[in-house]
Amino acid sequence: MLCSCGKVAVYYQRYANKYLCEECFKKSVEKRVKKTIKDVIRNNVKIAIAISGGKDSLVMAKLLKNLFKNIPNCKLTCFFVNEGIRGFRDKAIKYVKEFCKREELDLKIISFKEEIGYNLDEILEHKDKLNIGKPCSFCGVLRRYILNKYALGYDYLAIGHNLDDMAQTILMNYVEGNIKNIVHFGKDIEDKKFVKRIRPLKYIPEEEVKLYADIEGIVYQSEPCPYSSLSYRHRMKEVIKTLENIDPKVKFSIVKGYERLLNYICYKEEIKRCKICGFPSNNEICKVCSWLKVIENGFR
Repeated sequence: MLCSCGKVAVYYQRYANKYLCEECFKKSVEKRVKKTIKDVIRNNVKIAIAISGGKDSLVMAKLLKNLFKNIPNCKLTCFFVNEGIRGFRDKAIKYVKEFCKREELDLKIISFKEEIGYNLDEILEHKDKLNIGKPCSFCGVLRRYILNKYALGYDYLAIGHNLDDMAQTILMNYVEGNIKNIVHFGKDIEDKKFVKRIRPLKYIPEEEVKLYADIEGIVYQSEPCPYSSLSYRHRMKEVIKTLENIDPKVKFSIVKGYERLLNYICYKEEIKRCKICGFPSNNEICKVCSWLKVIENGFR
């Protein structure tokens, strides 16, 4: 099949019923990303980029570098959190270091071991005492805490959520009836100790992120986290696949419908500060600090 420009197509955009050549496909992705973060592209902006070694974060970092390369006095720094997952994170560190060297991006590596004294594998040996539940519950909360901590002083923290990730999270919150998360996911906390999030890939489907990485020759870690199959998100992914067979635009509908819904929600909650770390929290002591107290007491 041919692209509308006359060149041989490399991709069929099912939701738009378009065949795209390599160049037109790249322009399609780049145009959507630029539109998504148009209010962020300005002089003197400082962006912390959460990078993991997977395709999403590396493609996001590449796109951000290209978008800001001619913008004066901008600062882009990649932050990699090493959870210490045996046989998994060592590969990711290698890919991240090579990528950042090639793209001439500053890189800061932070580890669970340095921050809390244990890696994730060691923590999960005591998960019942910490009342963690699924591994992703602990890992996700601590990763967000660490990234926010190290991104303080930056204007934005860039997160590599693609369209699939967004749709899955939104649907999970709907299904669980989790009103707080429904609101919190879509709105930033207004607080000097909370770095505003941007999600440049939120309208880019996962398969398009992968194709963009392949076209650009980005080498990334393709193996999933060994704990990911235990998550509720994994099951929600299968639900959305089923819905997509009926309507190829369903992921866009979920995300854009959710964003419209936020305009009608007037939910306000008093922002508290954790008595220990001083970061925004729903409780007097945040979840991370409550876990750290148990860890410091030898999991007693």
